[in-house]
Amino acid sequence: MKSPVAHLEPAERDPKKLRRTGLILAGLMLLSGLMVLVAYNRHAAEEAADDRPALVARLDKNFKVWRQDESEAGLLDLAGDVWVISPVSFSQPETWQATRKVLEDLSKRYADRADFHIVNLTVDPENEPPATLAKYADELGAELPKWWLAGAQEDSLHKFLKNRLRAGFYPEKKDGLWSYDPSIVVIGRDRHIRKATVRARKASGKELNYRHQVDFDFEQAARWDAEGRSEGLGKSNVAALEELLLKTIDHLLAEPAIENESES
Repeated sequence: MKSPVAHLEPAERDPKKLRRTGLILAGLMLLSGLMVLVAYNRHAAEEAADDRPALVARLDKNFKVWRQDESEAGLLDLAGDVWVISPVSFSQPETWQATRKVLEDLSKRYADRADFHIVNLTVDPENEPPATLAKYADELGAELPKWWLAGAQEDSLHKFLKNRLRAGFYPEKKDGLWSYDPSIVVIGRDRHIRKATVRARKASGKELNYRHQVDFDFEQAARWDAEGRSEGLGKSNVAALEELLLKTIDHLLAEPAIENESES
């Protein structure tokens, strides 16, 4: 019995048609690649031009603290407003000297805003209880509900700073002195941690076509200023960083209020 395909003959291939088909496919692949490249470049340009504060993380638990008036409160009691959190060691004023000046500026600038708050969290709560915080509050002119000086159980507070606020490193005490990340953390109405975004720069000062997030570490900025590292900004590092901080806060305050904000 013959195979059912025995009578079939090989198809004749037209080299011209094959070449034309190959050229068409190559052209389509090239066109697709160009379209992807154009779309990517457009997206990159839009991202670079977008200077909205970046979303970092969201606070999802109402971390409880004690305040300078010995009252207890939760940080998420401020949900729906805009606030900044600044870790400090009040007994070591040199560790937050530049930061303190910025916080005082914020207190004055937003004095009439009931929806803006400052929260200082002591990294040394065992030695800085509410009675001690009250003395520092008087010195700073920090009054509730605008400006909180607060603490919590030490281990829980340090974990909160590192794990929730994304501090650069865990607070550590050595030779009686605290080392900690003094960066100011900005919280929006939606409980999201927000950071400023800026275009990256070359050493020459020329802007590059991509952005990076900026930590509000004014102590580092002050050290760079002391070293003469202005990075071609035309102003001090502290002044440039404070400008970014104010821009970030103003952007968040301009967002509409959130109704029925819950702790969930």
